[in-house]
Amino acid sequence: MIALADAEKAKERQARIAAAGIQSYTEVVKTVKGDVTRVRVGPFATREAAEKAREHLKTIGENGYVTAR
Repeated sequence: MIALADAEKAKERQARIAAAGIQSYTEVVKTVKGDVTRVRVGPFATREAAEKAREHLKTIGENGYVTAR
């Protein structure tokens, strides 16, 4: 997951991740510093599947971490 203040940049990153074959979506979150747009991937059936997707993200230059929703 990444969070960006620029919603357009977040949509571009989400599209890049989706183009790599990883299911992804955005969500807007209100913070004290203003809205940020999160780019999230998933859901995944297992933690192992999530870890595999995270490794795939690294191959396209993206970072991330696995969390339970």
